[in-house]
Amino acid sequence: MATTRTGLLYGTGALRAAARGERMMWALHRAALMNGIVPVVPAMAVAEGFRTEARGDRLAHLLEGSEVAPLDLHAARHAGELAAKIASTDLLAAALADIAVQRNCAVVASRQNALTAAARLLGHRLVLYAV
Repeated sequence: MATTRTGLLYGTGALRAAARGERMMWALHRAALMNGIVPVVPAMAVAEGFRTEARGDRLAHLLEGSEVAPLDLHAARHAGELAAKIASTDLLAAALADIAVQRNCAVVASRQNALTAAARLLGHRLVLYAV
């Protein structure tokens, strides 16, 4: 049985793919926007994307059509606790899994192992598009 998701969540891998100009990433982004889906990007992923990618102009363009999810105290605490439970140092993957569950999102990212473990712990079947 197919799992239907109503939203789309980008991790750092998606931002890196957009910064590199990967056509599939940009096609996915355009298709989401054309279908009324506003992709969500955690603030931590935005920071990491601008830290590691030279093409900040492409990142900025992608973010214009996206919602940046803030990292408030509750989200930070939950991501930290979730990462500890899966024995991972990957806080962003834990945060992505948490947001995916809360917002019923498919995830475009590159951190499959930690994401899958965190989603499993939350009782969520992850729909993941690896970049």
